[in-house]
Amino acid sequence: MQVASAHPDSRETLRVAGSGFLEVYRSAVGEVPVLHVEGSPEEMGRQYGALAGDRIRRNINRMVGLFTGMGLPEAVVHLVLDKAWERLARHTLDRHLREMAAIAEGAREAGFDLSVADIQRLTAVTNFDLYRREERIMEMFGADIAAHFAANDAPPGPACTMFSVWGSRTVDGKLFASRNLDWVSQTGMHEDRLVTVYKPDGFNAFVTMDYAGVVGALAGMNEKGIAFSEIGAFSASEEFDGTPWVLIARRVLEEAGSLEEGVALVEQAKHTIGYNYMVADGDPDHFGTKDFRPRAAVIETNFECCETFYEDDPKERQACWTDPGGNPVPYGLPLREAVMRADTAFGARTRALQAADNGPGNPENDGDPRKGSTYLECHVPMHDLIRAYETGRSYVYPLRGTIVLEEGAPRAIGPQEAMTIAATVAHNTEKLDESDWNVMSVVYAPTDLDFWVAFETRHPDGHWTNAPDSGYTAFNLVALLRSSGPANEGCA
Repeated sequence: MQVASAHPDSRETLRVAGSGFLEVYRSAVGEVPVLHVEGSPEEMGRQYGALAGDRIRRNINRMVGLFTGMGLPEAVVHLVLDKAWERLARHTLDRHLREMAAIAEGAREAGFDLSVADIQRLTAVTNFDLYRREERIMEMFGADIAAHFAANDAPPGPACTMFSVWGSRTVDGKLFASRNLDWVSQTGMHEDRLVTVYKPDGFNAFVTMDYAGVVGALAGMNEKGIAFSEIGAFSASEEFDGTPWVLIARRVLEEAGSLEEGVALVEQAKHTIGYNYMVADGDPDHFGTKDFRPRAAVIETNFECCETFYEDDPKERQACWTDPGGNPVPYGLPLREAVMRADTAFGARTRALQAADNGPGNPENDGDPRKGSTYLECHVPMHDLIRAYETGRSYVYPLRGTIVLEEGAPRAIGPQEAMTIAATVAHNTEKLDESDWNVMSVVYAPTDLDFWVAFETRHPDGHWTNAPDSGYTAFNLVALLRSSGPANEGCA
């Protein structure tokens, strides 16, 4: 199995606003817009709004359209998102609130129709899952509005994946990681995809991979070699009274300089709904020395609890489901020098509350994780693929019967192998009729501060390909931080 990737061969500056600028990088696999902002929260916000205000406007319209497409009046959608934001805003850092207000200000000054409420609604949407939606809407707004949600079909839920590998499993012992965003596809948001490079005053420089208007981070990596990934995992314990997850991710990128610092920021956060996170530390400063220590951790959360797992974690090894006969059924698959997650939780408390992947938190489920679609289609395949590289065994992806790896000698995992793992477990074209597949895929090499990003594509003849099948564009964070506009030139 070969996954396409390419380095950009040209870049062009499209807009400039103060110290910020918007570029487009072109390669054999397509174009990726790259936005650069720097300075105080107000300066970064005004630059962002002026440079990408029209793109933000289109994405807000698309996100609201997901709900109006369910038959909800736009006024009801705005009311629901505004009320959700009121609760989220209480747990949002002041610097992020100031930046959001400045985005709207910069956009209006540049002639784009954008309000701070629009930015807030987009942030609320990223923290709005579809589990227990009628119940929670009824709690906030009453039966009339909740009835709108109950009477209309909802878009499919997410089914994301992530992994990290390092040490004896990888080329030169470096860390490689991934973040797959499997979500509602074919919305048109790919047209306003965006890689954003931040140089904030007083904090780490970092890059995010997402869509115009996402003030936090759907995926990202900072200059210290810390990468962040996320998975939505529905839980019976979910509320809006916490920090939006995209802003938890943003804070990790801004402040963390080590795995311990990144994990602590996640553990100390006020959580909202069911999410699994991964913090990966490529340790670039110590590469080539005896102190080199790349590592990663995954954190399972919901409104009530937060459980952290490291490589070959005993807690994951002890994860069991008790069958109707009272027999313990182990389902954990821990590995040394690796961590991975799909939707399934392995922490005893988190899993007990989990609704995702046949979790016992939903009374309609029997709780058997082995019946969970992402456990079978994503978690187990990631484990088996990583082991196949270690042993040299062949690997056939069971969902499609496709040969991913031929039998041979053991192989170290590098960028191409990491892209192969990410592409294998991404939702693919068999999900076309469900409009549910991988819309964005990121592979990180944080030891070298490299990353590869792919977005879903609508081709000129009208057919779609998911993100990995569209091809990955290669970037280096150091080179992006050195970039300065205006540019109309080739790429080294």
